[in-house]
Amino acid sequence: MLTPLKVLLVEDDQAMAQMCAKLIGRRGHLAIIAHTCQEAVRIVSAFDDIDVVVSDIQMPEMSGIQLLARLRAINQTLPVVLMTGYGHMVSSAQVLAMGAADYLIKPFEPDTFLTCLERATRSRHNAAAS
Repeated sequence: MLTPLKVLLVEDDQAMAQMCAKLIGRRGHLAIIAHTCQEAVRIVSAFDDIDVVVSDIQMPEMSGIQLLARLRAINQTLPVVLMTGYGHMVSSAQVLAMGAADYLIKPFEPDTFLTCLERATRSRHNAAAS
């Protein structure tokens, strides 16, 4: 069995946030929902036990890409997975070059979503062990 992950989910669409949180919970992980990027910054600043952040790119006030930069300033090793329903706006290569651990285009299959989270945290743990 995998060690449970603490996943910070940054999503302004309440239905999408709840759906992702249920998927995370079914796999035995803990989902913490932030409905704004500012809330996500506060959570990451206050708690050092977040394993991975998953954020929508299209967010009010601050984009997921701007959030990625803010989180990098707080914790350079924290994996951040960005997701969007607008795959044509930003390429996965651009997002990965900016430091994202991975990139998902909505809608996605539940297993794809969960595998992406687990892969992002494995990469972090492997880097820490080196």
